[in-house]
Amino acid sequence: MRVSEILLRPYQAKALGQVLACKDQGLKRVLVVMPTGTGKTTLFSALIGQLCKKKGDEGLVLAHRRELLEQAANRIALQNPKLRVGIEAKNQKERPQIMVGSVQALGREGSLRLDGFRPKSLIIDEAHHAAADTYQNVMRSVGAYDGECFTIGVTATPHRMDNRPLHGEEEAIFEQVAFTYTLKEAIGDGWLADLRGYRVATGVDLSKVRIVHGDYSAKALQDAVNTESRNRTAFEHWTQVAQDRKTIIFCTGVEHAQSVAEMFKNEGFAAEYVHGGMKPDERAAIMRRFSTGKTQILSNVEIATEGFDVPDVGCVLLLRPTKSWALFCQMIGRGLRVLPNTIEGLPDATARRDRIRASAKADCLVIDVIDNGKRVVMPKEGEEEKNPSLTGLVGLPEEFDLEGRTLIDAMESFDKLDPRAQALLFRRNVSFDDLDNTLIAVDLLAELTPPFEVMDSSRNAWMKVGDGRYLLACGSSKHEEHRMAAIEEDALGFWHLILSSASMEPTEWPLGRDLGDAFRHADIRIRQIWPFTGGLTLATTQWRNRPITSDQQTELRQLGVEETVLAMLETSGQAWTLIELKKRELSRV
Repeated sequence: MRVSEILLRPYQAKALGQVLACKDQGLKRVLVVMPTGTGKTTLFSALIGQLCKKKGDEGLVLAHRRELLEQAANRIALQNPKLRVGIEAKNQKERPQIMVGSVQALGREGSLRLDGFRPKSLIIDEAHHAAADTYQNVMRSVGAYDGECFTIGVTATPHRMDNRPLHGEEEAIFEQVAFTYTLKEAIGDGWLADLRGYRVATGVDLSKVRIVHGDYSAKALQDAVNTESRNRTAFEHWTQVAQDRKTIIFCTGVEHAQSVAEMFKNEGFAAEYVHGGMKPDERAAIMRRFSTGKTQILSNVEIATEGFDVPDVGCVLLLRPTKSWALFCQMIGRGLRVLPNTIEGLPDATARRDRIRASAKADCLVIDVIDNGKRVVMPKEGEEEKNPSLTGLVGLPEEFDLEGRTLIDAMESFDKLDPRAQALLFRRNVSFDDLDNTLIAVDLLAELTPPFEVMDSSRNAWMKVGDGRYLLACGSSKHEEHRMAAIEEDALGFWHLILSSASMEPTEWPLGRDLGDAFRHADIRIRQIWPFTGGLTLATTQWRNRPITSDQQTELRQLGVEETVLAMLETSGQAWTLIELKKRELSRV
């Protein structure tokens, strides 16, 4: 099979179709969002072939690193052998039909290197950078905003730190997102390797590190985190879980990268460091040694992010804190690729995932070094930008600690939960190993909260404790403790009210078949038998909706309530009801 006959993967074919459909609809600038490792270069090479079919049709591909230029030019030429493809160069005598150019050269203020070149199509690789002035200069020069040049941006993340809109607004750079393929879908469909997550806590305080253009100041950040104790903590955890894996380490600066590489070398591991200030030949040699396996550990400063393709990377060690969602995605992306010839030709997701698990790279470990500070998912429109998290990449709760489990494990467990449990996990710090206890607590919390079917029929705080059974704690008096009302359904569908206390034998009244009427009649009977309980039983009393008190927490601990449950109680009403239930249980022992 010739390379030009490569079949696109289903999601790539769908992306191609949707981009062309956008063009047919008259849109001028569209965005494609696909995770690192899912073949964005293959996609836009196919797009170039479709958009430049006619003789004389010219296209421009814009990138910002030499490695990306060469990668794009080679791929486009391989997939489109009839097109003349070349990398733009100064004083070029003859321009190719498809020109791959550096944004630094073409987008410099006053640059004349695009004079006379009027491409019909523009591809912007790593398009989350497109708000920068250099990109904007190129877009204006080729007529991207005038409709003269159909423009497609491709990126792994549609978010920038400077809050300049990439899409979705009247003044946005791109008019519409033509296609989105999520990381969750890509891993679940078996196109990318699964990620196994670890979090390593440190005592480093980042609260005083200055924020510049939405992210930590590089110099101040390096001063804060490049410490012997922090580096050693990360190293020791790495030796426990990943010392046999090829590893990329992301650091905060050159000194940090050098310190970390030397620490690994002193411990007997083949390690080097690389940074953008190195001479190109020196940097290329280091990267080559890492790619071939001569070097196991590569410590780097923002080099092994975009366009860096080493599929057998089995561990990503994050020593560089960031507030940038785009940078976080790029760092994690270095471990997403599967080994060559692993999934090709397999017909479905299950087969691909099974083959990946059986390969020499079953997954990629991500060791995230967590300093003092909250980690949250990508903000919604208008929200403040904060630090991203591994689980947040796939739409899971941001503080969900994988504890060495994989994202697929977490996604499958999360998808099995009912919506109320999912919602609650987004509000609590939960680890994978605590999930079962958390779900028990979720069920209990649901019992302590009046269900929807009660609210239209009763003003009291009834709680549902299983199918066909509701309880209402009615407190105690001087003469009668632990009063409890129950509404229960019998085998024939009739409801019954049962009142009992520590000193009162259960007494039963029939309520009929209609549940709403059952609640109304039960409330009347309760007022008759226990006339002064309204302040305790009404769901709308102010004290019920106040936060749980420290005295209630202490009493619940004394009654044997687990900390997982305590952490999820939100109101004094829930706490009081649980106290009454626990006291009643103890009184029966």
